[in-house]
Amino acid sequence: MLGSNNLAIFTNHPVNSDAANGSTIGRDSAFVLFLVAFCFRLIYIIQSTDNPLFGVPIIDAKVYDEWAGRMVEGVWLWDSVGNYLPIYPAFLALQKMFFGTGPLVNKVVQSCMGSLSAVLIAQSAARTWNRKVGLIAGYLVAANWMLVVFEAEKFAESFSIFFMSLTIWLLVNASVNLWGITAAGFAFALCAGARANLFLLLPFILWWLIWLNRPRLKRGVFSAVLFCIGTTVVISPIIYRNYQISGVPMLRAQATWSLYAGLAPEFKGLHPPVGILFDKYMHLPLQAGLRTEKDVERFWGQKVLDVIREDSAGVAFNLVQRLMIFFNAREWSQEFDVYAYRAYSTFLSLPWVGFWLIGPLGCLGMILLRRPSKGQVLIAGCTIISFISIILFKASDRYRLPTTVLLSIFAAAAAWQIWRYWWLGDRRSVIRAFTMLAVFGMMCWPDWPDLENRKVARHDFHLALHARSVGHIDDALQHFKASMQKIPWDPDSPYHIGRIMINRGLKEDGLEFLREALRREPHFPDAINEVARYHLAQGDLKTAESRAQASLRLNPAEKDTLLLLAEISRGQGRRAEELSFLEKAVLESKDAEAAMVVADRLIELEKYPQAVSLFQLVMNAHDVERHLRVRAAMAAGITAVRFNNDIAVGQQFFGAALTDFGEFRFFALQAEFLRGGISEEELKRRMARGAEWESAAAYVIGLSRWVRGDLEGAAEAYKECLETVKADRAIRPDGLPQKWAWDDLQRIHAQLK
Repeated sequence: MLGSNNLAIFTNHPVNSDAANGSTIGRDSAFVLFLVAFCFRLIYIIQSTDNPLFGVPIIDAKVYDEWAGRMVEGVWLWDSVGNYLPIYPAFLALQKMFFGTGPLVNKVVQSCMGSLSAVLIAQSAARTWNRKVGLIAGYLVAANWMLVVFEAEKFAESFSIFFMSLTIWLLVNASVNLWGITAAGFAFALCAGARANLFLLLPFILWWLIWLNRPRLKRGVFSAVLFCIGTTVVISPIIYRNYQISGVPMLRAQATWSLYAGLAPEFKGLHPPVGILFDKYMHLPLQAGLRTEKDVERFWGQKVLDVIREDSAGVAFNLVQRLMIFFNAREWSQEFDVYAYRAYSTFLSLPWVGFWLIGPLGCLGMILLRRPSKGQVLIAGCTIISFISIILFKASDRYRLPTTVLLSIFAAAAAWQIWRYWWLGDRRSVIRAFTMLAVFGMMCWPDWPDLENRKVARHDFHLALHARSVGHIDDALQHFKASMQKIPWDPDSPYHIGRIMINRGLKEDGLEFLREALRREPHFPDAINEVARYHLAQGDLKTAESRAQASLRLNPAEKDTLLLLAEISRGQGRRAEELSFLEKAVLESKDAEAAMVVADRLIELEKYPQAVSLFQLVMNAHDVERHLRVRAAMAAGITAVRFNNDIAVGQQFFGAALTDFGEFRFFALQAEFLRGGISEEELKRRMARGAEWESAAAYVIGLSRWVRGDLEGAAEAYKECLETVKADRAIRPDGLPQKWAWDDLQRIHAQLK
């Protein structure tokens, strides 16, 4: 155990000689750098408001945002091991809680963090090189347009870069004491927790802390332990929670998939794009009968071993391709079209700093590094290992941004060194430096991997998805068609066009687009399902079943396919098979929406207790959207009262809807009335907000009268419910509560007869 005398040696020694003798950029210079960087970002934010996707999270950003929304609702624990750690979603959740949910909140917060990152990088470079290198590095980071774009979106890279910069700054500046090293470990955990590949830096940093103090091994080991403590505080709860869920102490899911996609020659250096071309790989473990996170990880881990053993030459060539992709000067993204986003800002469209400059200069700076100081060893090692982690897992601009920031320091060092050679009159060194720069330029500037023709980001496609989500269907069609024409491999756009056409009654036209989607990607379960539904609507149950079964073989856990097969079985009069497919839809998908659909069908099959149980499961599922949970609570209570005449059970569910989900006034008012808290007149007055509200009020009034034995009064209320939305009483409606009102009205008529 270390005594007080031993502890004292850690409080009076700097991390390295750079911190003791190096310079800083000064407070005034740091403030100016921050101000320039922030104004740079603010101009882009203001000008990019014309972007239809301004403030709209897409792909990974959408997942982060939805997870953050659940956290805001109080659901901080997760029930499945996902592809991401909860650190960045928690950061977004805190933003929502303290600053609101406006589209500017995240953009401004992350722009501030990005500006601070420029200052931290500048200070670290000044400490380990000199003040001029620090200022150059800071401004290279400040003016990097890719950083500006991503800091305005809800992607984790800007968060990770800020804490990476903070980690480096703490290590090269802080004294080796409890707070400095522990804080560095804490910052590192936040950095790598947002960009998990950076955990590969941990062994190197621990080695560096020990090597730094190699004359006194005990001090170095203690420093490494302190760093680990800071890291463990953040990471251990996540690993423990994932262990509770999966039975394996894992950090995140799909790590082995990312490694496989990084090594397998079939991908030619690039991951498959988002959509069915990515999803079909996610279906492979399901087709093998695997469902748990542990089994899926083992599946892809075995695939990694197989591809290395069976095609080592192909793996090696693929890594070469990924090297060329990483060093390509083109700023591109696999998620969204960064050039399209940049084009909305005339300011950012100017030829600002990008990898075209950082790449060649950074490589030159690494080569020019001679007799590195301890701090320079730290930064160089982190840069190299960060680069290796990208090559192994995923090479794209979003993932290479942290490495680019570190390379900016070496780019700054190279620029300063060239100026120094020139000022000293060392023309030979200047020529040698520019020759090497030209060599690195020839590696970065030509489009060796042909990225221009391998574009995977689809701006029009995401515009279409957003337009459809806000009800602008014609605009969505236009954008889907544009994406389909511009990108010949895109199967998702014709699929969505086909669905829209069919929903508009243009079934034959829609079928042609679905066939085009399947021509582009034959293994497309959703498109096959839509074709099956077309045949079902035509009464061709045999063909519909054949298509649906083919879809199920591609994705055995797809709830929509299982529900479709249940519907087909119902049409064929095979009730046992229908119930089997309904049960599988819930068990396989573990989807709350599927549970609601199945519960509704169980009511039609007169299996009321099972339906109530499913509704209750959804109501109690804390990781499910609260609006769906309150719907389930009301449906459970109404079902218990309608068919089991169990008023006490119904009151419990209505009470839960009122007390646990009181913010949903639409449901809370109905629950309060059914519990006897307000009169019919008061309910009608407070629900007079349009047809949907008035229809719901009429239904619960009818239900209340029926429970009291007033059948004629209940019938009048149910008729009012149907008339509110102009429902045809001769045809059973599809929507709620009109469907319930129609059914109950038939039952009342039967009793009155």
